[in-house]
Amino acid sequence: MGETAGYCGQLVAGFRAIGLRADHLDLGADPLSYGSRRARAHVRLARWLEQRRRARTRLRSVWTALHRCTMVLLLVHAVFTYDAFVFRGGDSFLGLRDLALLRRLGKRVVVVFFGSDSRPSYLNGAEVARGIVGGRAVAETAAKRRMVERIEASVTAIVCHPMSAHLHRRPVVAFLHVGIPRPRLPPAPSDGPLDAERRPLRVLHAPSRAVDKGTDLVRAAVEKARDDGVDIELDIVSGRPNDEVLAAIASCDFVIDQAFADTPMGGFAAEAAALGRPAIVGGYGWDELRRITPGDALPPSHLCAPEEISTAVTFLASDPAHRRELGERARRYVTQRWSPELVARRFVTLFADEAPADWWFDPAETAYVQGVGMNEGAAAEAVRDVLASAGRAGLCVDDKPVLQQRLEEFATWKPTS
Repeated sequence: MGETAGYCGQLVAGFRAIGLRADHLDLGADPLSYGSRRARAHVRLARWLEQRRRARTRLRSVWTALHRCTMVLLLVHAVFTYDAFVFRGGDSFLGLRDLALLRRLGKRVVVVFFGSDSRPSYLNGAEVARGIVGGRAVAETAAKRRMVERIEASVTAIVCHPMSAHLHRRPVVAFLHVGIPRPRLPPAPSDGPLDAERRPLRVLHAPSRAVDKGTDLVRAAVEKARDDGVDIELDIVSGRPNDEVLAAIASCDFVIDQAFADTPMGGFAAEAAALGRPAIVGGYGWDELRRITPGDALPPSHLCAPEEISTAVTFLASDPAHRRELGERARRYVTQRWSPELVARRFVTLFADEAPADWWFDPAETAYVQGVGMNEGAAAEAVRDVLASAGRAGLCVDDKPVLQQRLEEFATWKPTS
């Protein structure tokens, strides 16, 4: 029903590339210009009504009624046209009520969760930064859990990153095994011999939201590297169309994805990889991710703790041979594993209920507690606020006693120095 960093449009391109009829029902806004917005008249009408429905006008109830009627017509058309459906977490034609209907009609339904759509609110830095803490976080997390349970009862398969699967009960297909569909791009020009032709080095950061991507920490890390003698400059690109971001990647030496990530290669890092540029990705859960992810499935980014980003910048800046080698490994990874065609074929495997055993992850094994988009202190405080507001029940993970205990222990976290 919308777009997430180009994922949906590229997946449709992958289906078409392997000879399948596929369409993207994109009813959302497209401020970053990820793809074509061409659509049939009835889809354009639904898109327009969706925008009117969200606007605060006196006729909002009228637009909402017309929008619902249009969505029913779209659902009827889709039932007679398509055999399989891919939804983003929370999306459907009729507020999730149609998912069970689609299954009863023999349709194959796969839902892809991208992180924040099912991650507990108290472990999501973007929500914490908006004041969703304590009782509000309890309510939002409980609503997400109800949404996840409703989806789990109705679909063929769910794709979710294990590091954000806290609210899931049913086994999920690990996101990295399916991948992010990335089109093949012409390699960006490499830097000169031993960087003689490129001084200062250029590092790029392109946050969708500066707060939860740790932009201040990224800026400080590059400043420290510069103070330590590294000849480098930082470019920050935010809120720009995707083609401008790709051009900025092509003209940089490496990128810094974010400071507080839980995935080793998100959309921006994957775009950089497609152009042969390595990415520094900061986060807390890399050891846990390595424990549950086969080595060949782990994308080749430079992973580090948030406080080690400056050291990582200095390391990549001072070793051009390693930097180019890491960028080339990242390029091969997305080309050989995450092309739109290969990702689309994996979805066909999911439609057929033939996913290999090693694709699956049991959410009961979820053990990561630091969340995403905030430092450990802020995450621990958010967990404490939930416990103070509603006790352990407010964590909404009572089906996972080990995780529940780890969260309670994490709430007592204090800095070591």
